[in-house]
Amino acid sequence: MEFQLTDKILRRICEVNQFEVRKKEMIFFGLRGALPVDVEDYNFKKSHQLVLVDINYLNPRCTLGQWLPEDEKVAIFPGSTVPHRDYVSKSVIKSGQGANQLMTGYYSDYRKGVHKAGSPTGHDAFRQVSSHPIQRTSDDIDFDNDDRVEYENPNDNIHSGWCMGINSTNYASAGCQVLVGYPQCQKRGSQTATGAWKIFKKNAYDISQKSFGYILLDGREAFRVISAGTEKVSARLRFGSQGDLVKKLQKALQNKSFYEGNLDGDFGERTLRAVLNFQTSSFGPNADDGIVGPQTASALKMTWSEL
Repeated sequence: MEFQLTDKILRRICEVNQFEVRKKEMIFFGLRGALPVDVEDYNFKKSHQLVLVDINYLNPRCTLGQWLPEDEKVAIFPGSTVPHRDYVSKSVIKSGQGANQLMTGYYSDYRKGVHKAGSPTGHDAFRQVSSHPIQRTSDDIDFDNDDRVEYENPNDNIHSGWCMGINSTNYASAGCQVLVGYPQCQKRGSQTATGAWKIFKKNAYDISQKSFGYILLDGREAFRVISAGTEKVSARLRFGSQGDLVKKLQKALQNKSFYEGNLDGDFGERTLRAVLNFQTSSFGPNADDGIVGPQTASALKMTWSEL
């Protein structure tokens, strides 16, 4: 299924997920399980076409993008938001250590910096500088709701994927968000960067902005919002959501004795853990995705919003 991505749609996605993004800045985003229809069109445009695809942990099957809300323009690039199966399979025998998958949500602070500083492969990139929710698997080579969630910083940076294109079978990610192309680094004899990575990195490094917010969603979640058109859709709260609806969620979790933090309207670590524990208690261990929609809201006896 194909769909169109525009500034208006990204604003709508933020509304539905209650993401309070910085709209006077460049914003990064990732759509897991969606690819650009034209994988070589890296231009900022009013709209781009994407297509839903299946994740296989072997080929790049995601889109990373840059959004300029003030200009109402978007640029998209092929890449991966999931680790390569080689890293995952090696991590399984080590109880999941060595690979992870970043949970969907809004991450407010990716900073310009060097990925793998001091290494021959080290290159200018965008560093995740704070702890955040990840999944680790110890039973198979994909990630689902029965995999454990940890809250830490395994350096899930945004960097070059060291691969030629979407048919490559050896992209370089143990959990980082990566783009098709090669970096400029010591190992490559300081050859210039190539591919989607070259343009993505240049776009961001050519401006004075130092820190970038990053929206990460499944492609199908974006498609749900897009396919609704002008009709209202049910809200979704997840890591990085903010506002009064989050505060109501925290109060409902508190009433059920799952949350003891402040009612601050910030869906951070403490709220995420409370949601996961409540979902496990209410629906079982394979239903705790950390995302609050109508079913979780109903179990919490919340009146849920359509936006």
